Amino acid sequence: MALTYEKVFEDVKKSLMKADTTVLEKDFAIQCNIQDEAAGAFYVAFKEGVLSVEPYDYKDCDAQLTANGDTFMKMFSKKLSGLEAHDKGLLGFEGDLEAVLALGGLEPKKTATASKKKGVSKNK
Repeated sequence: MALTYEKVFEDVKKSLMKADTTVLEKDFAIQCNIQDEAAGAFYVAFKEGVLSVEPYDYKDCDAQLTANGDTFMKMFSKKLSGLEAHDKGLLGFEGDLEAVLALGGLEPKKTATASKKKGVSKNK
């Protein structure tokens, strides 16, 4: 089954909406250009504490990433690091490296049950 732009965009957005953005320190906008049968562009922006992933060109961006749809899906689902993709020639980059590293460093939010440990009291 061939990848479509809609599938790539939806998978990337789904992955990013689970990210813990509390680690982000400054605003950025990154355009992602898909080059293959799923060709198209979308942007990821962090502005005033809100992460957005939208299916539009973002000409006034801090950086641009270029890859095929499969590479974007693997990167944003953490199956492939951006550095590894770049080193293998799968990812093109231009612009603000700090913004790209911030985006690449996002991890999924920790769930409340995983982050809380229940204490056990022993009364004697």
